[in-house]
Amino acid sequence: MAAKETPLLELLFFLGAALGTTQAPALRIASDATFPPFHFIGESGEPTGFEIALARLVAEREGFRPYVVVRPYDDLLPGLATGAHHLVAATTGITPERERLYLFTKPYFETCQAALVRVGEKEPTTLAELFGRRVGAAGAGTSARALAGLQGIEAVALGKGEAGVPFLEEGKIDALIVDEFGAVRTARASNGRLRVLAEPVALERYAFVLSLASDDLKAAFNSALEALEREGSLEELRKEFGVERDEDWPVKMNP
Repeated sequence: MAAKETPLLELLFFLGAALGTTQAPALRIASDATFPPFHFIGESGEPTGFEIALARLVAEREGFRPYVVVRPYDDLLPGLATGAHHLVAATTGITPERERLYLFTKPYFETCQAALVRVGEKEPTTLAELFGRRVGAAGAGTSARALAGLQGIEAVALGKGEAGVPFLEEGKIDALIVDEFGAVRTARASNGRLRVLAEPVALERYAFVLSLASDDLKAAFNSALEALEREGSLEELRKEFGVERDEDWPVKMNP
């Protein structure tokens, strides 16, 4: 019979004891730090944001020394399998495809994919009015997944790194599917040229991501997240980093 694999938490604390140190074991948190207010590079030059602060808080609560590393998004999930880092904190939505390859903690935020459109008399004002129009999404992530779920549109797959917003402004597409907070931020910075449709294209839940061998970490982090939610600390972090929908928020999550 094969020996039972030692859980990661046990192993890390055991190694610390064997080395004669009482210092908490390090836990590497990886993010691309490109999506404020969830994760970004702050004025000090260090990664910060709601999600990174939450990951640090959860790790410390479970007896770890959190250490944040910044890497390109394409390296984040593969890095879990190679052991380059232990946890990904990068607004990663839970999907069936990803769940076959990675473990997810309990969700800490519900959001959506939204449709960004031009402002104008003949421009779409509802999801139904996207019928027959050219609708784009960049990359192969949850935006592309939401695009594939739209019926009766002409889907335009934009390569990762292609300028989706200029495509929209230039009339090459009629709508751009993008993360809710990114869509609202872009619309508000457009000087009235762009708007966000009120109806969500697809709901999405953000969670921390772990390797498939990290059941112990998942259980520990879930326990910490539940405790932080009960204590109100999760809500305090949302307010601190502005991860809230104001009165003028265009997307109606619960119409």
